[in-house]
Order: sequence, then C-alpha cells, then structure tokens
Amino acid sequence: MKLNSINPGVIAILCATSLTIGIVTPAITVTPPPKSAPANKTTPPTTATPANIPTPNPQPATPNKLPLVVVTPLTPATLKNFTDLYGQVLAVKFTPNQQQNISGRLRKEWMTNLGLRNTVAQTIALEPQIVRGTPAERTQLQIKLVANLRQQVLDGDTDALWLVSFYDASSKNWLAPGKPPLTRMTTDMSAEVLCFMVNEVMGKSIATADSKLKDAIATKLTAEYAKIPADTKQELSRLPTTWLKFKGSEWFQRGDDFREQMRIHWGQNLEAYIPEIREMSKLRRDRLAKLKADPNVQWDRMNSIQRQAALQKSNLEFQARIGTLAPTKTIQLNNYINTMQVATAIGNSPTRYSLRLKVK
Repeated sequence: MKLNSINPGVIAILCATSLTIGIVTPAITVTPPPKSAPANKTTPPTTATPANIPTPNPQPATPNKLPLVVVTPLTPATLKNFTDLYGQVLAVKFTPNQQQNISGRLRKEWMTNLGLRNTVAQTIALEPQIVRGTPAERTQLQIKLVANLRQQVLDGDTDALWLVSFYDASSKNWLAPGKPPLTRMTTDMSAEVLCFMVNEVMGKSIATADSKLKDAIATKLTAEYAKIPADTKQELSRLPTTWLKFKGSEWFQRGDDFREQMRIHWGQNLEAYIPEIREMSKLRRDRLAKLKADPNVQWDRMNSIQRQAALQKSNLEFQARIGTLAPTKTIQLNNYINTMQVATAIGNSPTRYSLRLKVK
C-alpha cells in the first residue's frame, strides 16, 4: 500500500466526511544493501574477458536519496473550482477581497506548501457530496469541517486558522457584533490560553479546555461583549494569531527567567478568581523576590543565562516548599468563569504581558 503525507488542514476536511485516514511521514526511497551469498555456497569465479568486462561508471552512494517531487501547476480552473466548492461547504459567498486573498495565498505558496495543495485536492474530491448533497447533509459536513479546523488551530496549525477565518468573517456566524465582532475561534482560543496559563502557574497539567469550558467562555464573552473596551476587543480578535506566534516562538526562544516572570504575572492576574492557584502563585513570587533581594545573587546585573542558572539553583528549595502544599489533581475552570473578568484576564495575557513586559 502506498503511504501518503496528509497535513492537518486536510485531516479536518477528511474528518468532516467521516473518512478514516492514516497520518504518516513522507515516503523515502531507501536503497537496500546488496544481498550476501550464503555461507555454505561458493560463488563460481567469473572469467574476465574483453566481452564481459563492464565499463567503469562509479556512482555515489545515496542510501537515503529522496524521490523527485513533481508539483502539478495551479491552474485558473483548479483555483476557481476550489474557491467555489469551499464557499459552498462553508455556506459563505466570498467577497472580491476574499477571493483575491485565496488566490494570492495559493499562488504564493503553491510550490512550497504541501498542506495547502492537499487541501485543495481533497476539497475538489468532495465535489459530489458538496454539490449533490441535501441541505441537511451539507450542514452536517460544514459543522464537522469547521469544528475540525478549529481544533487544528488550537493544535497550532496556521493554515487551518486561515481557512476557518472565511467562515468566521460572515456576520451570520458571529457570536456578537462589534468592531471587530466576537467569533467562536476567539472564545475557543481563550479557553486554550486560560488552561495554558493555569497549567504553567501550577507546574503541571491540571486544567483542560473541554467543551464545557469553551461553552462557558463563549457565553460569558457574548453577554459582556458590548461593554468590553475597544482596545480589549482588538486584543481578543488578534488572540488566535498572537497566541500561535507567542506559543510557537517567543515562549521557547526566551529564557527561563522570562517564562517564570510570565507565570508570576499570570498567577497574579488569575488568583483572585481561581483559589486553587493562590498558594503556588505566592510561592513563585516569593522565590523571585528572594533572588532579587539576595546581595550575593545580584539579579539586576545578571544576563538571561545567569538568571536561568540562579533559578535552577533555587529549584531544590522551591520543590521542597511545593511538597508542603495540599495536592491539586484537577481544576474545573468553568466553575469560575461567571465571576471572572474573562476579557481582561485572557485578552491581555499574551499581548500586554509578553510584548510589553520588561524583564528585570
């Protein structure tokens, strides 16, 4: 059976049609080693005569040579077919600007983005179900597709974020009107961000962005959206894009001292609403305050690497103090959403704190 490489965007489309697929790495051509002659069998000698001496033609050894990939060009017909079908499955009539957006991105990334090429091919393959399906069948296909795309976004797929943005741009799919409007992608990402912050403060995974939490945050933000300040609305609308960039790059690229100060800021921001994190949040503040106050450490004169070493040196005492806390196995965050200032607590978290925070 020939194995194929399928990207998350394609998985979303295939999952929407209840197809079972396998996710594997691209096929690699491997030249097998020559077979050895059996030990108990003697190979007869070959007499070298002018007629059977091969012409010397040495070849470099390439045991892992990748097969040549030939990319089918993006034709105007393929582009139009995909745009029409994708609009039909989303039940969205694309504006001229949206059509230009789709055309521009596909033309720009066609040769290098295997995921988008597969997405186009798989969407076109669904034409019979999209065109001939009943309205109820198309609705179910749309619901499954959008849900799977949203999950792929939460898993870090920027192509899926681009694809689902066309659905969210339609006013009939808004949770609340405004400039910008509130979308389900924003509220789902808010749940993901909240769990990430809580888990980082606690130092372990104890909060999950399940459907109950996502629904609770969507309900809360929808009810309060008209009263949310304009700048916070802007930060919330940028949250999916900002968070993917933050979590995929800045969070890992900057040092442990940055990450620890982020945990402290998140803890201070959330401990008023979530009682289970208060003791851990205080422990983190106390550890950093002790390091900054120690004249032998001279925190303010340290660079990032030196601060990382100082934090690691303090880990033994820090872990011992954690051991004195009451164990917490799980936190049901949906129980606290009604009393939480969700827009402020979540909307500002990756932008105001990470991009404007001066690590001292």
